[in-house]
Amino acid sequence: MRSRAQVRRRVAALLSVLVAALLLAACGATASPPKLPHGVYVWQRVWNPPLETSVAATPQFAGSLRVLALQVGPGARRVEPEPNWELLRSTGLPVTVVVRIDGSHGDLAAQATPLQQAVLAQLDRWREHGIVAAGLEIDYDCATAQLVAYAQWLAQLRAQLPPATALSITALPAWREAAALDAVLAAVDQSVLQVHAVQNPAQGLFDAALARRWVDDWSRRSAMRPFLVALPAYGARLKLDEDGAVAAVESEQRLARRSAAARELAVDPRDVAALIAALEARRYPQLSGFVWFRLPHDGDERAWALRTLRAVIERAPLRADLRVAVTLQSNGALNLTLHSDGTVDAPVPSRLRVHGDCSAGDGINGFTVQRDPGISLVRGDTAAVLRAGTSRPVGWLRCADATAVRVTPE
Repeated sequence: MRSRAQVRRRVAALLSVLVAALLLAACGATASPPKLPHGVYVWQRVWNPPLETSVAATPQFAGSLRVLALQVGPGARRVEPEPNWELLRSTGLPVTVVVRIDGSHGDLAAQATPLQQAVLAQLDRWREHGIVAAGLEIDYDCATAQLVAYAQWLAQLRAQLPPATALSITALPAWREAAALDAVLAAVDQSVLQVHAVQNPAQGLFDAALARRWVDDWSRRSAMRPFLVALPAYGARLKLDEDGAVAAVESEQRLARRSAAARELAVDPRDVAALIAALEARRYPQLSGFVWFRLPHDGDERAWALRTLRAVIERAPLRADLRVAVTLQSNGALNLTLHSDGTVDAPVPSRLRVHGDCSAGDGINGFTVQRDPGISLVRGDTAAVLRAGTSRPVGWLRCADATAVRVTPE
């Protein structure tokens, strides 16, 4: 009898442990929402080696590409980028062909046939280069009053697409209250809600709280269609007129247009990462993932560093890490170099104070030598941040004992 009681107690204890483990697993699953997939826009009009390097790296952190294939307007102007076809094929990623139609293009109904023919010609062009598009996206920032005509144009276009080609649109938050939005969404397979834009200089490019409200509203309106959220990985330079209004927005390409004043806008990666976490935790039924505008590359002055975008996507820690390297050269001089080793851009110090017996030196890349009475390198009117993953030589020194020299940022 005593042996049977002991067996029963042991079985009960094992069952308790098993139930507790299952409960903990369930709690853990609740606490960690699933990660949604990420894609990137390749929006550059010219494919150069730095861009190609970034495209080649994309499969390491993103699952799809949306590539600008044609830009129509303003007026009769057309831009047709020439991608690196072999590189696109080698990524193995699904590619969505994007056609940008300028918002001032006017009534689409009056130009329905030629525009649709131009769009369909792009799919043929890409197919000839060995890329069968997984989808076609129309980027048309039309006024809300034009949504009825836009819906009709999209329905006509969709009827002409190959059966396996999904049709999507870039969508503006301003459309979310329009009655005609239902017809627009019914004409497509998917929408991409853009939550970044220049509304006025004071609001900047991105407001996480406002973006969350836009997604809430869009989720209700898009209950029958999946949607993505387009997120910013770039900054912009606003060119202002004499009244302080936005005259032009400069981002992926420089504008020759003159202005009375200018203002730089930037997006903090931490703010966007927080929005992603909030949206994934909310678990919107139709939210299918995120798309980044735009894929960064070396030399793109107003985009994040590629390592920053990757860190946000992979939920890696976002931290700045600046160090000063002091390197002895064969001629006895010391070279000073700033290195940004973190995952986000690092603030460039205004002063680098030299500790050591140094008799000569000079600054470069915006730094100058100052004696006070020691020696320092002082930053002038240059960029206040150093891109993540990059380096910048800032000067050189000649010192009595090179091994005893230290340089501290201030």
